[in-house]
Amino acid sequence: PARKTWSFEGLRARIGQVPVDCGSISGEGLPFFVVAHNALRSSPGRHDLKLAVFDAGFSEASGKASLLQDWLPLPLLSAGDIFAAGAAATHPDRPDYRWLLAAPPGSGSPLHQDPWGYASWNATLVGTKLWVLFPPATAREKLLPPREGFFGRLYGLVGQAGFCSAAEFMDEVLPSLRAAELGH
Repeated sequence: PARKTWSFEGLRARIGQVPVDCGSISGEGLPFFVVAHNALRSSPGRHDLKLAVFDAGFSEASGKASLLQDWLPLPLLSAGDIFAAGAAATHPDRPDYRWLLAAPPGSGSPLHQDPWGYASWNATLVGTKLWVLFPPATAREKLLPPREGFFGRLYGLVGQAGFCSAAEFMDEVLPSLRAAELGH
């Protein structure tokens, strides 16, 4: 069922008034209809500044618990907490084990490594997702080279020498890494 109904339009119809986490510092979240409107607006160029949902709240009180019913036909995905074993099981900051991620075309996450070292199962229901993988021994400085010019020096002074956004990485860094036969 999720494959048929999980689009920005479909989710807006189901959970439009429900607050979702978009990285808000308030912790309150934004109503999903605001995120959907933002994602569906047409604008040229990269989408670095569009809102994206990264939400782990599926309790009955959250208003999103009904979305879990869409996964019941897949017992492997709906069976329960995948972090119930391993290093995360008893850690006070253990990660949540299921997430709703929704982002507009052209968006993405910055270069990262899972902090818990867990493997994840991801399903792209609408659109496509580009993954770029690097050998674990690849130096971070090679993946996030210093920026050039005045702003590069300024970012370097505050410890932010590398490219930050996914779009910058894809446009400005990845081509040179691929030329060096990295990033497959």
